[in-house]
Amino acid sequence: MKPLFRAASLCLVFLSSARADWPQATSDLKADPKATFGQLENGLRYIILPNEEPPGRASIRFYMDVGSLMEEDDQQGMAHYLEHMAFNGSRHFPGGEMVEYFQRLGMGFGADTNAHTSFKETVYMLELPKIEIDMLNEGLKLFRDDLDGMALGEKEIDKERGIILSEKLSRDSIEYRTQIAGYEFALPDSLLPKRLPIGIEKTIKTMQRQRFVDFYSKWYTPKRATVVAVGDFKDVPAVKAAIEKNFADAKSSSTAEDPTFGKITAGRGLMGKLHTEMEAKAVDLSIEIPRPAKNKPDTSANRREKMVRDLADAMLNQRFSTLAKEENTPILGAESYCYEYLEFVEITGAMAQCPPDQWKRGVTLLETEIRRAVEHGFTDAEFEEAKSSLLKAIELRAAQADSRKSRDLASALVTLVASNKVITHPTDDLERVKAALANLTKEECHKAFVETWKSEDIQVFVGGKLKLEGDSSQQIVDVYKESAKKPVEAPKKEETAAFAYTNFGEASKITNQSVVSDLEITQATFANNVRVNIKPTPFEKGTVRVTIGFGGGKLTTPKDKAGIIPFAQSTFILGGLKDHSADDLRRLFASKTVAMDFNVGDESFTLSGRTTPADLEAQLQLLTAFLTAPGYREEAERQFRQNIEPMYIQLAHTAEGIMGDKVVSHIHSGDYRFGFPAQAEMEKRNLKEVAEWLKPALTEDYIEVSIVGDVEPKAALDAIGKTLGALPKRAAEKPKYTAERNVPFPSPGSTDFKFETEIPKAIACLYWPTGDMLDIKRTRRLNLLSAVLDDRLRIKVREELGETYSPACYHVASDTFTGYGYVTAMIECKPEQAASLSELVTKIANDLSTGEITDDEFERAQKPIMTQVEQMRRDNRYWAQNVVRNAQEHPERIEWSKNLLTDFSGIKKEDISKLAQQFLGKGRAVNVVVMPEKK
Repeated sequence: MKPLFRAASLCLVFLSSARADWPQATSDLKADPKATFGQLENGLRYIILPNEEPPGRASIRFYMDVGSLMEEDDQQGMAHYLEHMAFNGSRHFPGGEMVEYFQRLGMGFGADTNAHTSFKETVYMLELPKIEIDMLNEGLKLFRDDLDGMALGEKEIDKERGIILSEKLSRDSIEYRTQIAGYEFALPDSLLPKRLPIGIEKTIKTMQRQRFVDFYSKWYTPKRATVVAVGDFKDVPAVKAAIEKNFADAKSSSTAEDPTFGKITAGRGLMGKLHTEMEAKAVDLSIEIPRPAKNKPDTSANRREKMVRDLADAMLNQRFSTLAKEENTPILGAESYCYEYLEFVEITGAMAQCPPDQWKRGVTLLETEIRRAVEHGFTDAEFEEAKSSLLKAIELRAAQADSRKSRDLASALVTLVASNKVITHPTDDLERVKAALANLTKEECHKAFVETWKSEDIQVFVGGKLKLEGDSSQQIVDVYKESAKKPVEAPKKEETAAFAYTNFGEASKITNQSVVSDLEITQATFANNVRVNIKPTPFEKGTVRVTIGFGGGKLTTPKDKAGIIPFAQSTFILGGLKDHSADDLRRLFASKTVAMDFNVGDESFTLSGRTTPADLEAQLQLLTAFLTAPGYREEAERQFRQNIEPMYIQLAHTAEGIMGDKVVSHIHSGDYRFGFPAQAEMEKRNLKEVAEWLKPALTEDYIEVSIVGDVEPKAALDAIGKTLGALPKRAAEKPKYTAERNVPFPSPGSTDFKFETEIPKAIACLYWPTGDMLDIKRTRRLNLLSAVLDDRLRIKVREELGETYSPACYHVASDTFTGYGYVTAMIECKPEQAASLSELVTKIANDLSTGEITDDEFERAQKPIMTQVEQMRRDNRYWAQNVVRNAQEHPERIEWSKNLLTDFSGIKKEDISKLAQQFLGKGRAVNVVVMPEKK
């Protein structure tokens, strides 16, 4: 178990106390020259960073150095509860109107207006669809209300209790419970296990208004606040003036200091701990050393020191990757790590997952490999791979610096502010890393690794699907001690041959080439019938997305091979190539930016990767090699078989597993291509079956390659000509697959799916059948109708009744299966609420089908969608997946993209009302309830 790596809070960040000075004031690191740093007289700080992507928009954040660690015993959950109350009425935004107000400005609830709380931070987030000063002032006015203008009405507090409890329930899981046990074991004398941000049921139910006021007035002060504004700002002084206007008169009413977080328990020696969760999918193991955090200042020297230690972990993780694939391995996967958390604790450790009957061998493997690295260090090949991978990542960040999205950049700045790190520019980071790597040795990495593993206080945690009779802690310690007695040999030196797949024969000529001028999409066909679509964009500088679609995907699935889809998806890439294993490929391409993914899509198989302009040909060589020489290595099948039992435990004992299996199968009328077969049937699948299934698709069937991003079409066509263009001739067109496209929707009615679990969490779902995507105008209007229904659900179920945390509604339309589509509404809830909530949602949908949609409802649904559509068109994922992918097979996708904005903006309220009448009537819904049962 790795108890502190995965946050037991609502988000994971690295945090610090409130500070007046910026870290660059005492560091040799240079802050990003584009950023403006400032501080008001009352102590509130701000950062303004102009960023042009996306144009005309801004992302603003309000960071409060306040979290659950500030709570008193009778306030557990208060920091997170207070975050919710910020949306329930304030000085300028009456309760029940705030979300609607920002929707009218084009900001969707959750997508553009959101917040999160952790151990020592609360962050409020807004995505502004325009950078007009009036809209910026509205966002800052809301942030000012967050600081000192929350209404904290008693009625609103009481109404929110059910929502908080619902959120607490939604986060409850076997993994979460194991994680809490890990905190308690690792940090028994600290405040962390006693201040989980979600709180405890008792205080959530009973905290009165005065305790909210006490916490709010004590901790929400300007000195703990930072405003972060990132966007396409042409007038930084105007942004600065807006911040000063909204915050200058805020008063600091409290000088409260951070509470004591407790201490790191020392002198315990070697300890073991078993935490049993019989519904867990596997067993989590960890060997860790906790010690007080060093809290070194952010300087070039200290960043180099951290980099050296991280490289050591990277080298050990290379070994774990290989060990997880070996025959008779005890582990499903493993990871080495060393980090500081909350400026309180430093954790050095390694973790693994294993089957329950392999826990002893798993602990032994972890201990052995840690000691092997301590005693013998690392090989030259491991060191070169780790360095190359690091440099490649830093180079990519520098290349993409000018095309970073403001949303991502704003959130990254908050993390740096919270951790008291200097906000540096990626190009400066690249120069510093290059200089550091130039004189770095593997011996230095080894020394750093050894230093962090020097301690007698070693904690061995075993958590999950395991029961032990007798003294389980002593049994765990005994396994560790027994392993530590055995000598370890030095790692074997590995030699990797050059990549074997660079010559695919003589390139065929381009027989047809054209340009869709208004979308700047180049389309071509080679003499071997390989079709190509290329879309240059400026949205991700230094990044190129490549997708190869071939064959028929799910349409060709053999009916007598149930489970072959997940089996193939899990094993194809892990099987490597004929001449190179997956680990060989990782080493061979360590210095290049390439990636590999395989997917069984609805109507085609896909091989895809993300690369750079310089590495595009290498990426295409790798993808083409998987078409011509897939390895189908036994190690891939072994890994899959190791994971079958954990996978089926999760499918059988979690609400999410039931949704992904039984419910998916149900809404596809039990079609063999959806959901999972019985475990015994899945265990029959093998690589020979996959090879037979994929052979025609890999060698003969219709194929299209799509390239999107920072790419020059001629260079891309040249690279394709040397790789895919040199393959034997492919089919000129794809079969119609008329019968295979038929997937009927189930008849209206109610179905319960029950499962055994200790987690009392149900899911109520309703599905209204609609139609496929080919009627694109209808599809878009159904998306808008779903937004109206989603908003009514939010207002009624969440805001008025306070019943649940996460009602959600959306529309799904297939572009493969004839006539297949649906509107769905899903609500996580307590089991006793499921029936009544299903009835309520049915009534709300029926009312929508028989009643009026108000102008305000329509506007609040349409404006955020228009904002999202405009933003989507500046995202390469949209172009790669929705437009360019298989665009010659589906020329309608080009036309859909051309009229996307005009069609959405031209939707009328009457269009939506007609679709509601047609599809949302009471008798049309398929009702599903996923219901837990205690063992």
